[in-house]
Amino acid sequence: MVSGLKPVDKSIIGNPPEIPIFEILSEVRPNKIALGYDQKHSIDSIKKGLIEHGFGDIEVIRVEGLSDDLDGTRKIIAKILDIWPNKKGGPYEED
Repeated sequence: MVSGLKPVDKSIIGNPPEIPIFEILSEVRPNKIALGYDQKHSIDSIKKGLIEHGFGDIEVIRVEGLSDDLDGTRKIIAKILDIWPNKKGGPYEED
């Protein structure tokens, strides 16, 4: 879903805990790292690590949680299915 957003060039699921978060940065070279509103990571700690690993130009932001009716993946999918015009199938079913 994130990849489909207009301002997103590329989205990547984070590394598993045993792989350092800085390992992928030389391959990806992001302008920004966006943390979810509920992620426990410290922005200051990540910025410090970025500088130490030579990635001090990357901006770290925290995405705010949504407060409306589409504040979760399940709710978004349910909304899409509710407005889908066909009785049979869904937006991904072939004819």
